[in-house]
Amino acid sequence: MTYRLAVVLSIALAVPTGPLWAQALDAETLAQPKDGEAAKLDLQSIVRQGDVLGRFEVVVSWVDTTRQIPPDYLARRVRYITNCEEGTFTLAAVGLLDRNGNALKTMVVPPGAVDPVKPEKGTDAAKWVRRVCMY
Repeated sequence: MTYRLAVVLSIALAVPTGPLWAQALDAETLAQPKDGEAAKLDLQSIVRQGDVLGRFEVVVSWVDTTRQIPPDYLARRVRYITNCEEGTFTLAAVGLLDRNGNALKTMVVPPGAVDPVKPEKGTDAAKWVRRVCMY
């Protein structure tokens, strides 16, 4: 009996269920815009923390008007910490938002869990870091 229960449970856990975001709860993966999405800097979220550090948020949302929004789609609010001396930014947290903009889940990235990234010149990320460091 316990063997059958173990087999049934292992099969039930192996079958993917629920929305796509629930299957990919990796903060780094969720922070990246996918096909049909765009990332936009939230200017109200920019905060300088001393001479070196800054914080900002980017909203990743659906922008493709030629396709319908997937039924299980969730927008994301991604928080970054930037080091103005080094010109780098680091992922700090990703929040999942429902269609009304309400927070459903927030994944905090512990300090040191991801490496700082120096954005390539001309990219949106480089513009974000420059904008935050101007304040």
